[in-house]
Amino acid sequence: MAEIAIEYAAGSRLRSEAETARRLIDSYLGDRSDVDRVTLAPSSESVFCVSVEGDRIWCTNPREWIDAVEAVTAVRRRLSELS
Repeated sequence: MAEIAIEYAAGSRLRSEAETARRLIDSYLGDRSDVDRVTLAPSSESVFCVSVEGDRIWCTNPREWIDAVEAVTAVRRRLSELS
């Protein structure tokens, strides 16, 4: 089963953005049996990234606006490649 992780640079605004991305990804995944879980983790790096199975598949500049829908699209694409 695939594990999805969201890493974000420590900071209150980015935590909120990461939670939004997690909710959207969870909403997209629904009842998929091939996904284990979606986790959040602060990073010491200045990043906002989404990983599937430990591979960063989507990153953006955390100083700019973060489009969680783009993260969802990247997860969808990666999961379809793994199928």
